[in-house]
Amino acid sequence: MTPQKRSLLSWYLAKYMAVEVIGSFLMGTAIFLLIMLTFQAIRLSEFVVVHQVGIKDVGRISAYLMLSFIPIAVPIAFLFSVLMGISRANSEGEVVALQANGISLLQLFLPLGIFSLLVTAVTLYSALYSVPQGNRKFELLIEKLGNERAMATLKPGVFQEGFFGLVLFAEQIIPVKNELKKVFIYDERDEKNPLAITAEAGLLRNIPEQSVLTLRLTQGSILVDNKRSEGPQQKIDFDVYDINLELGEHGGAWRDYTPPSFNLGQLRTRLRETIPDPPMHRKLEVELHRRFSLSFACVVFAILGFVIGTRSHRGIRSTAVIFCLLVGLVYWLSYVGANALALTGWVVPWIGVWAPNFIFGALGLWMYRKQYR
Repeated sequence: MTPQKRSLLSWYLAKYMAVEVIGSFLMGTAIFLLIMLTFQAIRLSEFVVVHQVGIKDVGRISAYLMLSFIPIAVPIAFLFSVLMGISRANSEGEVVALQANGISLLQLFLPLGIFSLLVTAVTLYSALYSVPQGNRKFELLIEKLGNERAMATLKPGVFQEGFFGLVLFAEQIIPVKNELKKVFIYDERDEKNPLAITAEAGLLRNIPEQSVLTLRLTQGSILVDNKRSEGPQQKIDFDVYDINLELGEHGGAWRDYTPPSFNLGQLRTRLRETIPDPPMHRKLEVELHRRFSLSFACVVFAILGFVIGTRSHRGIRSTAVIFCLLVGLVYWLSYVGANALALTGWVVPWIGVWAPNFIFGALGLWMYRKQYR
């Protein structure tokens, strides 16, 4: 009797693999996101203590941070789920039983390979569109909170640079009332005509409906510096003088885009615009390839997790987390090193960014071939 020819992809085998992997994948993603967020605890506590940010805003910051961690957490969680699922099946003899019934390792891996491609597609879309959008909202929120809580960062008797583009000094500060006493300001936003302003008192007022933060000064004078020593210097005394500090649209804030905040279309546009600027162009190239390479790491980790999980070590399930963290750490260190080489121009950007995937993928295929033989 000739054995019945089996199809390469079996629905029942795919269902079996899905049951083994999906649950631990979702759990692993949540765990790794929470671990990464925990590493930001000091930063989050700074917003509460120093900037006096409310719980609602802290929650929004945490959500944006977790969104930015998705391209990193998902591949590691997928490696964890494959290791847990396959090592459990192997330790209980299910993999051997399936092989005894004529199912090859390739047939066992094929459902995982398809699932890894689906996870890669979702992760890639997030990296190209959702994560940049969340990162942009995070930047604007931080800028807005910094503007609204500007008084909390000021210190009496200290020159404060970068206060909405001003240099500010106040002998006395009353944060509760947003009041300043004995104020000196150097305004160089207009480089041709910088202003030196002194005032007896100042009041910081937030006007969200007008999208401005107003610093109202009373009983002072303005010295207009025309930067020409031979020309006359102009001095203007005032009773009330308002300095409008722009907050942005709808009471928000504005800051320039950073490379992680560009979506795919914006990133391609910036790549064309920065051709005359090689360092910036190289940085944007690295950012573009980084998003693709991290997403396709799911496929690489699927191969590695499957090969390690089907090894004959029956106790591997108990150490799946250790293997996952070890492989993830080695991959991340090599990834950071290769990216640094790409940013400094030692290697071509796409080679530096994709090198860890090529190396770990080749290692997984070599281990599979050795085990298959």
